[in-house]
Amino acid sequence: MTAREAKSKFEAKACRRAARRFLLLTLSASFIAGAPSAAFASDAPAEAANDAAQRRSMAKGKYEQGVEAYRRARYADAVRLFLEADAISPSAALSYNIARAYEKLADDAQTLRWYRNYLRLEPRPKNLVEVQGYIRSLSEALARQGLQQLTILTSPPGATVTIDGMPLGVSPLTLELRPGAHDALLTRRGFSDFVGHFVLPQSTPIDVRAELQVAASNGLPTADTAREPGRRFGIAPYLTLGAAAVCLGSAAIFEISRRSAQNSAENERVQLDYARDIDAMNSRQTTARVLLGVGGVLAVTGATLLVFNTQLAPASRAVVAGIPGGATLALELRF
Repeated sequence: MTAREAKSKFEAKACRRAARRFLLLTLSASFIAGAPSAAFASDAPAEAANDAAQRRSMAKGKYEQGVEAYRRARYADAVRLFLEADAISPSAALSYNIARAYEKLADDAQTLRWYRNYLRLEPRPKNLVEVQGYIRSLSEALARQGLQQLTILTSPPGATVTIDGMPLGVSPLTLELRPGAHDALLTRRGFSDFVGHFVLPQSTPIDVRAELQVAASNGLPTADTAREPGRRFGIAPYLTLGAAAVCLGSAAIFEISRRSAQNSAENERVQLDYARDIDAMNSRQTTARVLLGVGGVLAVTGATLLVFNTQLAPASRAVVAGIPGGATLALELRF
C-alpha cells in the first residue's frame, strides 16, 4: 500500500467517525429538545385538573364556613360566604342555601331571586312543591308592592341591559319592575344589538332569554351593513339633505354674483361692457334659480325620508311557557 493510499484510507475512516458523532449529537439534541415539550403537553391537563380541584376545595371551604355561620344565626355572614362559594363554583345547593339565608334576613326580593335560580339549576328537586310555594308567596308579596321580578339571561353573558331607555346592569341580571309592557335593548361589544319587547305579568316573575349574534368583524360594508342597522333608508336622507345644502349654498353664491354683475352694469359707461355685464347677470340668475329649485326639491325629499327613517322594530315572537317557579319569556328576533 502506498503512502497516498494509506492516507486516503485514514481520511475515510476519520470521515465515518465524524459522521457517527454528528448523528449521535443530532439525536441527543432532538431528544433533549423534545422531552420538555412532551412534558409540558402532558402537564397541561394535569394543571387544569389541579386548578379545578383547588377551586372546588376553596368553594367547599367557603360553603362550610357559611353553614357554620348560618347555624350560629349570623345570617349576613352566611350570605356573604355562600355568595363567595357560588362565585367560585356555582351549584343548585348553594343557590338554595343563599335563598334560605336571605329569608332569615327578611329580604324578599333576594330570597325570590335565589329560589328561582335554584329551580333554574335543578328543575325537578325533591322539595319542588315546597320551593314553588315559597316562590308563589314571595311573588304575591312583590305584587302587593306594585312590582314583579324579572331576570335577563343572555348567551353569552355580559351584555349591558337597557330597559325603557335606562341602563340597569349587565346580564345575567335580576331586578324588580312595574308590571306591564317594556322595551329591552341588550348590547355587547362584538355582537349585534338585541332589541325586544316583553310584558311583565303582575303576579308571576319571568326570565327573558336572548341569544346574541356575533357582529361582522371585518369592518367592510356589505349588502346588509351598507345601510344603518334598523333604518329603512340607511344614510340616504342625510346624503340628500347634504346635497340640498350644497345646492342652496351654491344658489346663494350665484345670487350674490348676479347682484354684483347688475351693479357693474348700472355703473358701466361703455355699451359693450354694459351688454357683457347684463349677459353675466342673466346667466348667473338662471343658474341660481336652477340650483334653488334643485336644492328645494332635495331638501323636501331628504326631510321626508328622514321622517320615515325611523328605527325598524324587529319582528319578534314571544313564547311564554310555564316552568316551576315562574315563566320563561323567550324573544325570537328577525331583522
